[in-house]
Amino acid sequence: MKIKLIITNENKDVVFRGNAYDLPVQYEEIKKKSIELFDDDEPCIIHQSYAIQKLMDGFLKQFQGIDVHEVKFKDIQEDYRFIKLDHIEDLYLTIKR
Repeated sequence: MKIKLIITNENKDVVFRGNAYDLPVQYEEIKKKSIELFDDDEPCIIHQSYAIQKLMDGFLKQFQGIDVHEVKFKDIQEDYRFIKLDHIEDLYLTIKR
């Protein structure tokens, strides 16, 4: 099942809408995850894609079976700092299944 994310600001303007795996991710976080998974500090596109998938899977796991509607990122328990969006702590997350 594909999970769609909607990320909005305090004015309800959409900042991101789409597949969870299409979210922009901090390259340094991809690199850290690639080192953890493959001992690879210069990850190829395949390792980068897998690292992104693992980062996102870990983040989304906390929402299994839970409806998420306009939850402020700073109130989310799991680390979200790998997501490359300005002032993400002030944005809101909605998950559509």
